Amino acid sequence: MSKNITHDGVVVGIDGQDVHVMIVQHSACAGCHAKGACTASDSKDKIIIAKSRGEAYQIGERVLLVGSNSMAWSALAYAFILPLILSIALLFVVSGIVSEAMSCLFVLALLAIYYFILFLFRSKLETKFVFYIEKQL
Repeated sequence: MSKNITHDGVVVGIDGQDVHVMIVQHSACAGCHAKGACTASDSKDKIIIAKSRGEAYQIGERVLLVGSNSMAWSALAYAFILPLILSIALLFVVSGIVSEAMSCLFVLALLAIYYFILFLFRSKLETKFVFYIEKQL
């Protein structure tokens, strides 16, 4: 299995070592042969800030955006797996103590607090989740 996740992109801005790269994000079914007849397939442009590793780039240049596979798994864990585990654990703990409606409110409050804490630590997370770019041949 590959250790890196890659996306083709175009340089749209440069700010020192940070290079702004625009990628096209496709839905999972965008590659389907029937996408013209389906309303579920869509794509949107996303701008990712990547590190240049000391190379010079020009606006409009086609590049390869590279992120590690472990970074993707960490993002998945922070965004979905850990909140799911916390929610289920809290639901089991409080369901015997309070009503079902109150249990759901506690879980929603937990999720709001969890994602707010992630928001507060976004600068620390930005240092952990770093993309790099490489020139395309």
